[in-house]
Amino acid sequence: MTPRWRARRHERLRMFRAYETPRDEAPVIREGGVSKRKLPANFRTEDAPLFESELERVIPPTRLVELSGVSATPEGLLFKGGRVLPESFSSPVILERFLRRRRSVLKFFATNYLLRRRKKFARRCLWITDDWSHGYFHWLADALPRLFAVRELARSLVLLLPHGYERLQFVRSSLELFRLGGVEYVGEDEVYVCERLLMPTHTAPSGNYNEALLRELRAFLLDSSGARAEACERVYLSRARAPKRRVRNEEEILGVLGEFGFRVVHFEDYAFGQQVALAAGARHFVSNHGAGLTNTLFMRPGGSVLELRRRGERERNWFFNLANAVGLDYYYQTCQPATPGEDPHTADLLVDPHALRENLSLMLNEAKERQK
Repeated sequence: MTPRWRARRHERLRMFRAYETPRDEAPVIREGGVSKRKLPANFRTEDAPLFESELERVIPPTRLVELSGVSATPEGLLFKGGRVLPESFSSPVILERFLRRRRSVLKFFATNYLLRRRKKFARRCLWITDDWSHGYFHWLADALPRLFAVRELARSLVLLLPHGYERLQFVRSSLELFRLGGVEYVGEDEVYVCERLLMPTHTAPSGNYNEALLRELRAFLLDSSGARAEACERVYLSRARAPKRRVRNEEEILGVLGEFGFRVVHFEDYAFGQQVALAAGARHFVSNHGAGLTNTLFMRPGGSVLELRRRGERERNWFFNLANAVGLDYYYQTCQPATPGEDPHTADLLVDPHALRENLSLMLNEAKERQK
């Protein structure tokens, strides 16, 4: 690391981290705890490294931070006193990556803050998002739990959201289930200067859950949506229309899934409420790693989920953790990437049809045994 690069990095960190949000002084609104997870139902000892870091996790309490003079940008960045708040990002790791891409702190600050029209926002407002919250999983699993934790207080607050969220149907539909003092989206070329901004901290690190709160949120969403469970007990969610993480040999495995009576669905064809209803009626759910597996949140306890996951993947255990949180039996099948060496976040998979047949048979037979 050269002295010049070190000095430039120090300048970036000084700007982005100078403001320390007073989290520890904020009141606790939801107690944390320890999440203990059971191993997958078809666990193999050689796969222990894939799950061992997730078997027990400490979940911190959720606090309600109140700040004055905070500015919000249409992209979802929060500034105070000319400094970006770390809460603009989902984790310190993401913040570090973000900083490395900023070649000029001054240019970034001017573009995102100084050169935009400022709009004073006098009403008390609520903030629940970070840089990942626009995704379906992160909206339901990270942002909505924060809103649910302050749902009574939120009746007198305006929920402030980044500009692009207005286009997201699942955001609008899910918010209709809450009684809010209002919803406002930051203007495309504006910076909202909030006199009083309330911000519940994350209810758990992303991919983890405050399990009791998540189950309460699940019950609330099912009850408030009035979703009538669709009569389809066996669901295979296809990612064939997704831009990444598809099953490259899907045509080959559809025959296997058909043998066991699985219905092929594409969630692109379903509105939010319809997705909830479909998942609520499912007893067995199969898909490869992706946002659609988030809907297993709405399955009845005692159901089962089979995740097709990239071989050697140790970090993205979101749906293993989710299954444990809501009382589902988790099965998995490790799969080779279709293109060796491709980024695991985007890589398509090759699914072994013989292994799939074995896992489906095991999952369904064990479910029958439990029902006896």
